Amino acid sequence: MVTIQYDLYYNFAQDKEGNPPRIICHDEVDPLPSFIKRIIKRLVTWHILPADCIPNSCIVNIYEVGDCIPPHINHHDFARPFFTVSFINKCNIMFGTKIQIVGDGEFQGSEEIPFPVGSVLILKGNSVDAAKHCIHGVSYPRVSITLRRMNEDKVPFQFRPDPEIENLRPFEL
Repeated sequence: MVTIQYDLYYNFAQDKEGNPPRIICHDEVDPLPSFIKRIIKRLVTWHILPADCIPNSCIVNIYEVGDCIPPHINHHDFARPFFTVSFINKCNIMFGTKIQIVGDGEFQGSEEIPFPVGSVLILKGNSVDAAKHCIHGVSYPRVSITLRRMNEDKVPFQFRPDPEIENLRPFEL
């Protein structure tokens, strides 16, 4: 799987120098591209993303056949909720407090739900803080875009919010 991070780099595991998982500000990380900003703008104006939690970072995962996401709980360096948009092909996402690894890209847990193309998965509450989640090895290539907002106390000193999206408001109903 290819993972592209925009606007910040997140170290998902302990690195070679022994640093724990955390947000790291790197000059070589590209800012949010315009197509991601357009997605964010639409999701906020359509009342899908709350205006008080506008994402300021993004991860694009490009899956090849067999690629998976192992069971995990998202780190608290990021505010809740998280938003993941599914593209190209559907998959299932598994949730559970106990997810077993059964084989390469195979997991067993208590709840599995479909994740159709074009859908937005909103993770908040117990689904993100208590339950692990994972994606089995995919049968077809797919892409997902996960939109996240850094917690205010975790924002690197050098980080500058994007004025184009920071003050978005939803359409009035």
